[in-house]
Amino acid sequence: MHIKMTSLPVDDPIKAHKFYTEIVGLKSHTFMPEGQLAIVTSEDCKSTLLLEPKGDGFYNTFQKETYKLGYPIIILGSDDVQADYERLLALGVKFKQEPTKTDWGIVATFDDTFGNYIQMHQD
Repeated sequence: MHIKMTSLPVDDPIKAHKFYTEIVGLKSHTFMPEGQLAIVTSEDCKSTLLLEPKGDGFYNTFQKETYKLGYPIIILGSDDVQADYERLLALGVKFKQEPTKTDWGIVATFDDTFGNYIQMHQD
């Protein structure tokens, strides 16, 4: 068994799709702007990420509280966190945490500008 799809709350799925494909480097899986449907995937295409319109309900509250606490809402795997950090930094991405070596690997956390902290992790 593997993770097929998870969702990420965003204000604007169309703008988020552009950010996650053109800046972060994920691939477009399904993109239907007229239906506010934007799904991205990694190179292996085993899992997808639905860029979900958060609306005004629970998802909005959950996202705001998670952000306020400084927690990453999702963790992306990286083969080289330092290289990805430098590439994203050069593209103007703002980081909450620079690459840091921990007991469980190397991590860095960035702000996706859609109200989420995203962590990168390297084993």
